[in-house]
Amino acid sequence: MPKNTDSTYGRRDFLTGSAAALIGAGLLSVTRGSKALAAPHQLVGDVATHNMLVVGEKTVFLSHLPMFKDEDDRGNLVTTPHRFQVVLEANLTRGSNTQPQTAYAADRHRNQTTKIYTLNPSQTFALASLVSNKPRRSFRGTIFRGHFERKGHVAILRDVDVTVRNVVHFQEFDPNAAKLDKLEYFFFGKGDELFMAHLITSPPDFDQVVSVQVPDHQFTDAQLSKGVRVVFSERGNSIASRMKEGQQDAGEISVGGAPQKIQVKALREFYFEEGELRVPPSFDSTAEELSARFP
Repeated sequence: MPKNTDSTYGRRDFLTGSAAALIGAGLLSVTRGSKALAAPHQLVGDVATHNMLVVGEKTVFLSHLPMFKDEDDRGNLVTTPHRFQVVLEANLTRGSNTQPQTAYAADRHRNQTTKIYTLNPSQTFALASLVSNKPRRSFRGTIFRGHFERKGHVAILRDVDVTVRNVVHFQEFDPNAAKLDKLEYFFFGKGDELFMAHLITSPPDFDQVVSVQVPDHQFTDAQLSKGVRVVFSERGNSIASRMKEGQQDAGEISVGGAPQKIQVKALREFYFEEGELRVPPSFDSTAEELSARFP
């Protein structure tokens, strides 16, 4: 079953020329989670429309929708500006008015059966600009109930100002990276809203964001602001072995340098995608996506 890939909202936008040069040079190294990440390099074409998943009600988090490679008009594999896994904490405003964030949370509360909310920025930029010497901290966009690249989406907030409060996780995909043997995620959130995202490394891979409970451990907001990595050593790093709704398992974290076992319960799978993280990417719904009700 093909996904709706309306070209109006497609992710295959490779913009070249002077726009890419405008975001400046001199990118910094950034530390996210348990290790320092090398600063991403910029290529001509990195300026693009970067669509994002929206999760959280009390606090808004944005998760960039990534790809490893794309195909050009001739069917050749090309480097894509979406080759980054990025999670941001953000505010939704319209000028000094905080009504958009309140309206988004209220819409989400009224539509409990809808898992996916998405953001389509109205401005193009390079993701690397979020971690440059003079980092971008705002852009505008539209919030949709549903996945706006697929059928059934509804625009609920237009011309919203998105202010980036914190870059929780920023990783450019390394084409030489080895695939992880064990299932690994990183926690993010604030207060009583806790999520974990699957750590994406090398193709074929999958993107997943799920809300969780950790009954025997309390993370601080400061710890979650940097992302806390968790390894499920009894699970292989595969789609079939991913944490699914209602499952509970032991994971291992390292906070303050000391490894610690914790119990993690998966509550709600807000996002799951595998086809677009293949090389070449597939824009047809996979059997696992259909089974998980993410067509």
